[in-house]
Amino acid sequence: MKHIKRITAIVLTLSVLLTTSVVVSAENNETEPELMNITDYKEYLLEEGYPVFTTADFYGIFNAFSTVMRILTGTWIFPQQKFNVEVDGFLTDVSEHIALNSGLDFAAILDNLPESNQLADIITTTFQIDTAEFRRQMYEKRDRYNDEGNMAMVAVYGLIGMYMSVINKCEIYALPREGSPEIYEVYIRLTYKDGGTEEFYPGLIIDTVTGECYNHNDMGIVGVGFNMNLSEMLVYATVNCWMRDFGFCYLYDVVANSMPVFFNYKTRRFKFEYNDLEYMIQIWKGNYTVSNGGEVGVYCRDKEKFGTYYECANDDQMLEMSMQILHGDKILVDKPLQMHWWVNGFNLGTRMYLPESLTMKFSIVMADEEMLNAFCEAIDKHYMHDVTYTVDGLRVDAIW
Repeated sequence: MKHIKRITAIVLTLSVLLTTSVVVSAENNETEPELMNITDYKEYLLEEGYPVFTTADFYGIFNAFSTVMRILTGTWIFPQQKFNVEVDGFLTDVSEHIALNSGLDFAAILDNLPESNQLADIITTTFQIDTAEFRRQMYEKRDRYNDEGNMAMVAVYGLIGMYMSVINKCEIYALPREGSPEIYEVYIRLTYKDGGTEEFYPGLIIDTVTGECYNHNDMGIVGVGFNMNLSEMLVYATVNCWMRDFGFCYLYDVVANSMPVFFNYKTRRFKFEYNDLEYMIQIWKGNYTVSNGGEVGVYCRDKEKFGTYYECANDDQMLEMSMQILHGDKILVDKPLQMHWWVNGFNLGTRMYLPESLTMKFSIVMADEEMLNAFCEAIDKHYMHDVTYTVDGLRVDAIW
């Protein structure tokens, strides 16, 4: 009888999940087409795209899965208690703006963060650890590594010190910068089980006039390597993002394309020799998780090297580049001419478009005529022959 009840419960849960998915889809996309044949539907997707996978969609599936596992195992696989996070009104408004214009809801993500203190609580209680003293020792080591410039160990000891202190509450808030009321700096305040508090700046500045969200050190918001423009709903990489230290190889694209839920893009590589180096200029366009976007990257290596690995262009090898991504006449990404090694942009929106329905326009100003001729020859020789270009001086304007 118990097994019959569980099977019945699973069937009901899955029925609810499917029904909910249909209702959500209908509410969010009132213009979705009725049933049509495959050819017509492909044409529809090329013209109209498809709805972005939203945070609400994710939690709908996640909660249904959790419920099914609860029925099967008799226990919750994931903690039901939520992490105690409070966000101020300014940042709540920012989150609502992003959610309204895309499928990404940061407020919902923070509200659903599971409680993660259990292990730290058990360890500190069992071994009677003085968390305040332990935190002090970890931070001493963190500061010592900071003086040495070892940022990886800074992060390790900082996180250990915070986690083992058992966080009871996390407050995230923004304050206007003194003398510049249009610019807000975001702060985090932690309250620990031992009564201690800690306030720190994670690395996020918001300009309410331009919509720019950035960090002061050109390492991207909170060090992730990307900034964001709220007005354009555009995410883009900084020049000195951490990815610059890892170069590029064919394996990166193989791994990305093995995860079609997160990445679905097309790419082209143009290789040529210049200044005793082998250069590769690679371009991408398509879908990146919940965004439509594109990339133009400059890479190089010694001519004697083999394989597919290239170093990212250094400061002396960077080129002046611009890029646009369009769907029909609609401009999704517009990055003006700038010195970069990897100009890119990822537009957050409510629709995703097939890569073949996107058009990339990009410009690159070459260092001299030798480099110009080598690059143009590489485009001419590329086996796909789907990139056209014009030349104006040392500037190449291309369409893909």
